[in-house]
Amino acid sequence: MSPIRIGIIGLSPGAWAANAHLPYLQSSGSKFKIVAVCNSSVESAAKSAKDLGLAEGVRTYGNVQDIADDKDVDLVVCTTRVDRHYTSILPSLKTGKDVFVEWPLGRNLEEAKELLNVAKQNNVKLTAVGLQGRFEATVETLKSVLSEGRIGKVLSTTITSQGVIGGPTESETQTYLTDRTHGASVLTIPTLHLLDTVLEVLGEFSSVQSLLSNQRPVVKIVQADGSVVKDNVEKTSPDHVMIQGTLKSGAVLSATVRGGAPFKGTPGLEWRIYGEKGEIRITGAHACIEIVGTTSFELHSFDTDEVENIELEKGTFAEMAPITRNVARIYEAIAAGDKSVLCDFKDAVERHEFIENVYDQNPSF
Repeated sequence: MSPIRIGIIGLSPGAWAANAHLPYLQSSGSKFKIVAVCNSSVESAAKSAKDLGLAEGVRTYGNVQDIADDKDVDLVVCTTRVDRHYTSILPSLKTGKDVFVEWPLGRNLEEAKELLNVAKQNNVKLTAVGLQGRFEATVETLKSVLSEGRIGKVLSTTITSQGVIGGPTESETQTYLTDRTHGASVLTIPTLHLLDTVLEVLGEFSSVQSLLSNQRPVVKIVQADGSVVKDNVEKTSPDHVMIQGTLKSGAVLSATVRGGAPFKGTPGLEWRIYGEKGEIRITGAHACIEIVGTTSFELHSFDTDEVENIELEKGTFAEMAPITRNVARIYEAIAAGDKSVLCDFKDAVERHEFIENVYDQNPSF
């Protein structure tokens, strides 16, 4: 079978695509071949292709229309920041190309809906969105443990976590996180990634209540070494997110995610699933399980009063770190045409509708 030819929009050394996508795409087992790169300029794309060791002959572009018009590109992969997703992939959708774009799909529900409609109008066969937490080993293991009835009927789940972003400082390379209208915040990125992962295991909401707060309306912009480059920068995005709701199964959910780092020396994530016969406790570094995985998985049996450490399912690409493994599993699902777990544009619009509902419940945002 010939490899699927991809064109990447937004590829540079040290950035997300290079760290999360390339290890699989450049591996011997990859079912894909990078044939084009599009950055802000042809020169930038050419430099990235060279620095990252891409094969000779990779075409380099500085305009997203060029990659959309390239007949040798089967799949366009967009890894730009969220406020550029819409303009980056719209031309490719209009030419009927398959598209894999990072989450969020767009800055807001309106952009997400339009991208879905354009994909439908142009008979795009495959759309994929990077909610890769659905493929995480923790999810695989939870599904298995719950299906075995180890804790009986699930009654509730409680999540407390930190989102890394949204603290007292923001990086000078991520100043867009301070502006709610750009579509990237503690709500839309770490919280939604985490909730999508949770709901993949426990099922969807039947009702939701929420509270958003911006407790740090002014932040500092810092360089990588921590030195301040700009002080007293206004922030309009939420840094505290509280979600409570009932799932379609009847279980209740409570999730709290705040910005910033966790308490020193403690896990940045604690996720409990409480059942009739036992309780599961999962810990991790922070809310982004899809990137860092989890650090412990324990099951307390009420019958024996013993706590058991559960080993995570190995699954495919177990030798890779979570940041790469879960993206690799998305690519494998795309190659196989397996949409059973994959998030497509329709699914993504539903997640954007959830975000819009949360904002509607918090009119100050």
